[in-house]
Amino acid sequence: MTTSLQLPSLVAGRDLADEYADQLGDVAEETVTVDARSLTSGTSSFAAQLVRRILLEGHAHRLVVVGAPARFVHHLREASAADQVSAGLETVDTMQLADAS
Repeated sequence: MTTSLQLPSLVAGRDLADEYADQLGDVAEETVTVDARSLTSGTSSFAAQLVRRILLEGHAHRLVVVGAPARFVHHLREASAADQVSAGLETVDTMQLADAS
């Protein structure tokens, strides 16, 4: 099963990441797709908490982040490595989406 989340243009802080994770509910064994195409800036703390809540604590099968800015992708990758859940993180840039169509 797939659960989706759409991010606004700006995201910051662990509390906001917690709010989004709470909205998703139980994601155990699911693929969570995050649409980040509108995102222009996201903090490392938001990225770290999102990864932690979805992959580490939420036990999601996969976290797929689509269209995030390079800096935010970097934050996500650092967080997933720190939490040892890198295998569960997939990032897809908008160029990959265009090539697939």
